[in-house]
This record gives sequence, structure tokens and C-alpha cells, in this order.
Amino acid sequence: MKKLLVFLAVLFVSVISSACINNFAIQELNTKAKEYLDKGDYDEAIKRLESSVDLDGSVYEARYNLAVAYTHKEEFAKAVGQLNEAIKLNPSSPDAYYTLGVALEGEAYKKLELIKDEDLEGVENEDKEVLTPEKQADENAKNAEFAAKKLDEAIKAYKKYLDVSKEAKDKDTIEDHIKELEVEKEECFKYMAQSAMEPAEAQR
Repeated sequence: MKKLLVFLAVLFVSVISSACINNFAIQELNTKAKEYLDKGDYDEAIKRLESSVDLDGSVYEARYNLAVAYTHKEEFAKAVGQLNEAIKLNPSSPDAYYTLGVALEGEAYKKLELIKDEDLEGVENEDKEVLTPEKQADENAKNAEFAAKKLDEAIKAYKKYLDVSKEAKDKDTIEDHIKELEVEKEECFKYMAQSAMEPAEAQR
């Protein structure tokens, strides 16, 4: 199964000044996190941003930036969680939907990377359990199903990005990428159907 790389860049945003009592501390934490992120030190960036969210979970930029840091570290499920919270705080932000698409796509491809050839002997799942070829086929089908769901959600997020941003300069690029994801999603469905047929054929 072809693996498409998550190619879209995600942007870190500055905390907007407000009357929030914790705003200065949040700004400082976000500024320091940006410095660590630029150096590729994602763990330190995440520590600052988690502290920022702990201080005030109602600051959109803090949650969004934490999601960006999680995305860079490929902790996509955590990124999705923060982005969903960020969108509740600011549903008109194009960046949030854009980055949500990236994170969901990342979740999908992490599962696709777990799909292994059923002919291999002694393969292990995520829990280090050695699987028979039949169990591996079932595991592969589950991973493909999960990936198809996440790709579908990513497509919806990218479409929402285009809808919210209206005049996005990267509209053509995103639309082309959506088409690629649609093809990849269909490949997942085909793989699931094929995996479901193989056990039945083996019993004949």
C-alpha cells in the first residue's frame, strides 16, 4: 500500500494580548516553546505548552501551539485532542482545521506503517504478540479500517479549512492533496475487502 507523506507545514501562532491574569506567563511560555521548537527540541517545547494550557485552557493559541508541537513529535492523537479543543474556542480559525488535517493524516499513516506481509513468520503486533499469518491478516485489516476512518476525517478537515479560509493561496495544492487522500482511502477499503475474503477462501 502506497504511503503518502504528510507534507503540509503547520504554523506556530503568537498569543494575543488580553486582560487574562495569566496572559503574560502564557506569552512567556509560548515564546520559550517556540525557541525550543525551532531547535527541534520537541519535548521541552511540549513541557512549556502543557504548562501554558494548565494555566489557562481557554486560550486558543496555547492549545493550538501545543497541538503543533505534538504534531512535530508525531504524537498525532494528542494533537487531534488539542485541536478539537482549540476549534471549540475559535471555530473560524483556518490554521486549526489545516493542522487537524495533518494530524489526522499522521494517525492514519502510523497505522498503515503497521501493516505487514502475512507471509512473514513470527511478526508481532503493537503489544509484541507473535501473530500467525491469519491473525496478522486480521490485524492488518483493522489497521486499514482505522486508517480509512482517519483519512476520511482528514479530508473533511482540509475541506473545512478551504471553506473557512475562503481565499486560500494553497487552494489548488490542498484540493490535489484531498484527491490523493481519497485514492488512499479507497485503497484501504479494497485491502479490507481482500483481507475479509482470504479466510473464507482458505476454508474451502
